[in-house]
Amino acid sequence: MKLKFNYIIAILIFISFYQFNAFSQNTSITVIDESSQKGIPYANVTLYKIDGELLKGLISEGNGVASFDLNERANYKVSFLGFEPLEGQISRGEHITLELVEQYDMLDDVVVTGQYAPKKADQSIYKIDVVNSIQMQQRGVNNLAEALSQETFIRLTTDPSTGTSLEMQGMGGENIKYLIDGVPIVGRVAGDIDLSQINMDNVDHIEIVQGPMSVVYGTSALAGVINIITKKNTTNKNILKLNGYIDNKNNYNFGFYGSTIRGRNTITASGNRNMFQGIDIDLNVDEDNETGKDRYMEFKPKLTYNAGLEYAYNNNDFSLKVKTDFMESELKNYVNPNPFTLISYDNNFISLRSINSITVSDKLTNTLSYNIVGAYTYFNRETEDILSDLSELTHTKTNSTSTTFHNIMTRGSFNLVPKESKLNYQFGWDINYDKGTGERIDDENANMGDYAAFASAQWNPFESLSIQPGLRFIYNTSFDAPIIPSINVQWRIIENLNFRVSYAKGFRAPSLKELYLDFHDSNHNLTGNPDLLAETTNSYNSSLTYKIKGNKFIVKLEPSVFYNDGKDVITLIVTDPQANAAENTNLGGRRTLGANFNASFSGFGGLSLAAGYSLTGESYDYRGSGSWTPEVYYSNYTFNAKYNFRKYKMVLMANYKLYGETPGLAPLPGQPGEFYNIYTESFNDLEVTLSKQFFSNKLNIVIGGKNLFDNYSSRTYGYLDGREFLSPINYGRTYFAKASYTF
Repeated sequence: MKLKFNYIIAILIFISFYQFNAFSQNTSITVIDESSQKGIPYANVTLYKIDGELLKGLISEGNGVASFDLNERANYKVSFLGFEPLEGQISRGEHITLELVEQYDMLDDVVVTGQYAPKKADQSIYKIDVVNSIQMQQRGVNNLAEALSQETFIRLTTDPSTGTSLEMQGMGGENIKYLIDGVPIVGRVAGDIDLSQINMDNVDHIEIVQGPMSVVYGTSALAGVINIITKKNTTNKNILKLNGYIDNKNNYNFGFYGSTIRGRNTITASGNRNMFQGIDIDLNVDEDNETGKDRYMEFKPKLTYNAGLEYAYNNNDFSLKVKTDFMESELKNYVNPNPFTLISYDNNFISLRSINSITVSDKLTNTLSYNIVGAYTYFNRETEDILSDLSELTHTKTNSTSTTFHNIMTRGSFNLVPKESKLNYQFGWDINYDKGTGERIDDENANMGDYAAFASAQWNPFESLSIQPGLRFIYNTSFDAPIIPSINVQWRIIENLNFRVSYAKGFRAPSLKELYLDFHDSNHNLTGNPDLLAETTNSYNSSLTYKIKGNKFIVKLEPSVFYNDGKDVITLIVTDPQANAAENTNLGGRRTLGANFNASFSGFGGLSLAAGYSLTGESYDYRGSGSWTPEVYYSNYTFNAKYNFRKYKMVLMANYKLYGETPGLAPLPGQPGEFYNIYTESFNDLEVTLSKQFFSNKLNIVIGGKNLFDNYSSRTYGYLDGREFLSPINYGRTYFAKASYTF
């Protein structure tokens, strides 16, 4: 009898507990795989009020169920890596089951660069390539250079002192516009932004547009635009992510990303420290160094700090964002000492950049919206001369010179998108003011203003056809600027066949650095040229995207072609390779033409394969006389393979890239204004990574190898006197581990 009574009591307790649990969590969403009908654990479930305010973020349990208490009807969004996201509404007391469909189409990234409103990349009138945060996480990416290294149409160049730069469509340096959330990045050294200084831990994705975007983004957008879109926390009331990186080549990095949402207010902070202790690859060993010690390093020690703070207020369609980003980098150059005095004359190169911006956007009516951004950027580069007494182990600063650049910009656009209308409109302004000061600026009045208004219209005569003409009107305080036209056409021939063609005129005024800055360090001897002319380019681009969809796979084919015809082209010419001396000069004309072809396959439970080929040709009219040199071609190849072991939350990836032989220009002795071709030999690169998630996806670990073919240097040859030069391109085979933990 007693046993029976205890049994009844146990049942009553269980029923009471069940009722209490059901009452406290009165609503649930069950997430299952549409194919297997099994629950999906660790799926992200986010709940919002009907007006858009965040309620809570959840993760489904091992059986795919996310249970929660709900007092009013709410919106939900459900997502899981590798599946199509779903959204809808749910009421208190509902228990719904959602079937997620496996995602094979990789064109679903939402893009904003040059758009009237955010839209999916495959719907954009521009051909926009996207590198998203999932790809970067799986590869263990640290900076922008690594993030872009596997793009077929991009060629990276590494300089041990100034960092990593890139080239698109045969153009690089000042011809590429770099943006962070639409704000230009200021602080080029030797014409390039050091991509290795730009941290990726707080980046959501990167948008890459090839070809001139001068109508929308103005000067320096001849070759294309790279827009870095930072993370926007909309799903977690509190989030904190810590990460660390280490490799066998003296890199030690760590950082954090944190965000909190309180009502309509969001505060986000991020920071990281990247430390590289330097590598000597002995390309320039001083054989007369009697001390037997080689202090000189081709890849110099560098310590970089990045920090960011952002406040955002969101109320329905209105958004206000105040943001500041800070970067400080110190690079050390150690020189071999005098063998008799043990005195060495070293250098410290310190770069500091601060970007401060305010962005406001709102939807005034159902058809009219606006976006306005204002920003101030400060960039300073200081060179310290250090006397190092190696016998006494003392270091004394003997001299210091600095160069400072200020940029003030504001950009605003109004977008009129009437419902059920075949015509949409965009108009706005883009104002930039630059000023340079410092000992190495060769002009006390080194400043330039660029004031522009732009307008475009998008006409959709049919649902499948979009035509977008645009104009930009420019007043530049230093150079005469033409009216800049463009026209873009997108034709969705059939559902899975998308054709784009465009023409755009590009305009680029020389930068203050190119005009006035004399830049000298251990690896460079660059001289400013105040006589430079502004360059213009007529550019033609065309691309085709064809998708073949099956039940369990998708194949994507993307051929594209381009042709750029430039006048008064600003080019950095090496005048003395042995002394590393170079000067910017105008060439009469430059033509680049080429083609890209990419093919990708996704399917069969997590397999992804991709291959790419790009071919670029260059031709020059040195004096503008109409006499063009024969085209010289060079190519890139990429092969990428990935398998996602979803059951084990593990991704194995291999990426290969071959850089073909690359041409360059050298001045013809005794014939000013005439040049001839030199060449840098080809090399290939391979990285392999394995990433795995633990503890409900909170811990992510990536291990792998980069530069597995053990590249150190490349040879430049073809000089008339028979000389050849080795340039450092990497510091050898690298094995690394990266870990991140989200609280």
